[in-house]
Amino acid sequence: MAKKPTYEELEQKVNRLLKETAQRKRVEKALRESEKRFRDVAYSMADWIWEVDENGIYTYCSQRVEDILGYSPGEIIGKTPFDLMAQNEAKRVGEIFSKIAQQKEPIKDLENWYISKSGELVCLLTNGMPILDEEGNLKGYRGVGKDITERKRAEEALRESEKKYSTLVEDSLTGIYIDQDEKIVFANKQFAEIYRYPREALIGMQSWRLVHPEDRALTDEIRLKRLRGEEAPSEYEARGLTKDGETIWIKRRNSRIEYKGRPAILGNIVDITEQKRAEEELQKINEELKNFVYVVSHDLKTPIISIQGFSSRLLKNYHEKLGEEGRRYLEQIRASGHRMEVLVSDLLALSRIGQVVSTFKDVPAIEIVKNVTAGLQDRLKQEGVELVVTHNLPTIHCDKGRIYQVFENLLVNAIKFIGDTKGPKIEIGYEDRGDFHQFYVRDNGIGIDPKYHRKIFEMFERLQEIEDEEGTGLGLAIVERIVNNHGGKVWVASEKGKGATFYFTLPKTARPVGYP
Repeated sequence: MAKKPTYEELEQKVNRLLKETAQRKRVEKALRESEKRFRDVAYSMADWIWEVDENGIYTYCSQRVEDILGYSPGEIIGKTPFDLMAQNEAKRVGEIFSKIAQQKEPIKDLENWYISKSGELVCLLTNGMPILDEEGNLKGYRGVGKDITERKRAEEALRESEKKYSTLVEDSLTGIYIDQDEKIVFANKQFAEIYRYPREALIGMQSWRLVHPEDRALTDEIRLKRLRGEEAPSEYEARGLTKDGETIWIKRRNSRIEYKGRPAILGNIVDITEQKRAEEELQKINEELKNFVYVVSHDLKTPIISIQGFSSRLLKNYHEKLGEEGRRYLEQIRASGHRMEVLVSDLLALSRIGQVVSTFKDVPAIEIVKNVTAGLQDRLKQEGVELVVTHNLPTIHCDKGRIYQVFENLLVNAIKFIGDTKGPKIEIGYEDRGDFHQFYVRDNGIGIDPKYHRKIFEMFERLQEIEDEEGTGLGLAIVERIVNNHGGKVWVASEKGKGATFYFTLPKTARPVGYP
């Protein structure tokens, strides 16, 4: 018979069992608390916590999966990740997972696209660790899935934007480059073509080598000012040098940028060599034309004066002997001589506009208008024209003599266009147009067909509807040249038979164009 345990032995066994039970309860409590902490952490995390077995079947999903994919954890458990992907994506991810599982390696930053319950694509960044038993056999994986859909979409949008930008830069007809530390660090195709270098030869090249020696001081000064944040011209012209040493003219538009974390110059250039050559040729032609006009005008004036002088003497000394027909011929000769003299004077006036140094000062416009109307008072009276001048004419900054010509030519033009109008009336007025003064000369005469509105400002153009024995066809051309050189514009508003209004503007503060 087995020996019965003593009371002490029974008591020791009971105490041992009680201790083991208490220990087990503490372990179970700790385990429950650990599981609760895990669930609380899993619930509060923005990422989806998951667990799969060795076959890739979900055995656990945190509640967060519902916010990410729209499925409840119960709908996920029992499925595999590949059940939630498109076929091609499932194949791709499955091949990656198989390789990782064979090596029992961790899953590191695996991007995979899921299909949500609503059918939308969701990109998850997956990380996981293998679950191994005591013998080291793979029992599954445990990990997290981070929703990076917005980031991926932003990255894709950025790639698309960069692609469009790259295409725009490469296809641009403007040379584009980046100058950093006085070296070319980027150049597009057009930039290379302008300087006739292979693009790879430009990268790393010192930028001063592309500038004409006489303009290097200018470009260096502007670059340094721009890099220091000081005021510098946004656009300027400077000569450049091509690979073969040819001088070219470059128009530059530059700005300061941050390139790879450091200051740099982003430049846009256009080759204006042909334009410069054309401007020089035009300037040469204009100079020759001006000299020609001076010479011809001088040479013409002498015989014109002689013709007028001899005609006057013949009429005075041989009045009776010439007879009526002879006197009529001489009157025509003298009138033609006068018209020729006016034409020569107008040609000289037109050629001098913008060429002669003039004084610009503040002048009351009413003062100029009064002087003009005083000189034409007899003609206005003869034609029976009512002249109205508004009282709001401002003080203007101008070349007084030139603006006198403008008002005089427009007023004479209005008198000519009155025709046989009953109650002829001419109005000189003013309207404020913000940065510009706007004047007008309005008549109620025969009007001008809109098809001639631009043509009448061309040289030697006169309307056939009026008999103008005095006009040379240069009056309105002179007006336009003067107004343009003051920085303004001139135009007409009119219809045939409804009078005409000639407008011209003058800037209030802008520097005149074409004057020193």
